[in-house]
Amino acid sequence: MRIIYEPRGRALEYAPLAVSLYRGCSHGCRYCFVPASLRTTPEEFAADPRPRTDAIDRLTLDLHNLHVAGDTREVLMSFTTDPYQPIDRELKLTREAIELFIKWTVPFTILTKAGMASLRDLDLMAAHPELCRYGTTLTLTDPVMEAYWEPRAAGLFSRIGALEQFHAAGIRTWVSFEPVIDPEQTLKLIRYCCQAGIVDEFRIGKMNHAISPTRIDHAHFLHQVRKELRGKQYIIKKDLLRAAGETP
Repeated sequence: MRIIYEPRGRALEYAPLAVSLYRGCSHGCRYCFVPASLRTTPEEFAADPRPRTDAIDRLTLDLHNLHVAGDTREVLMSFTTDPYQPIDRELKLTREAIELFIKWTVPFTILTKAGMASLRDLDLMAAHPELCRYGTTLTLTDPVMEAYWEPRAAGLFSRIGALEQFHAAGIRTWVSFEPVIDPEQTLKLIRYCCQAGIVDEFRIGKMNHAISPTRIDHAHFLHQVRKELRGKQYIIKKDLLRAAGETP
């Protein structure tokens, strides 16, 4: 495949296939693993996001081949960037990509921290809910902490607002509660999403690429998570299970 790839390691727990249309990410999240993996600084990684070379042409060929092969594995946008970079307002690569997924009937899922900006493609996804899912990352309820850890990502209310609208449109929704920075704030977010009934699947993972500002009793936290999510669809990532003393 030319641009779609099979994730490895921790990423494989989230999706069997993935694609990134952009290089770099303007959100500047302090826990991001990508700058180190690319041997660049977080500042350089966030400074100048740009489209990948021939992204749409390469995606077209990959989706055609997946369709012909009858490969129904879901493709995630994105692990190493955000599909709704500010530059996407102008380039609209994500919308072009969604149109191609629909054309070749390949299932896909979105993972974004852009909040309401992602609503510009709600019409396409709402017309084909059988092919798509919509996900966002939720980490913190404290706006001061949020501004420090995710300085240029959309705010909490913007992300929740987008979740509400995608869910109301009949699209399956999911939330990545990763990384857990403050357990109490994560639990508060989980409770809210359960009570609001706007999330179909929950995924929870620990902090791996930065030092948490709070001491975390992972075993106790995991017990509380399972209590809150009883009867819900959820995935606990292997690193969190290990930190809690469990065997994945």
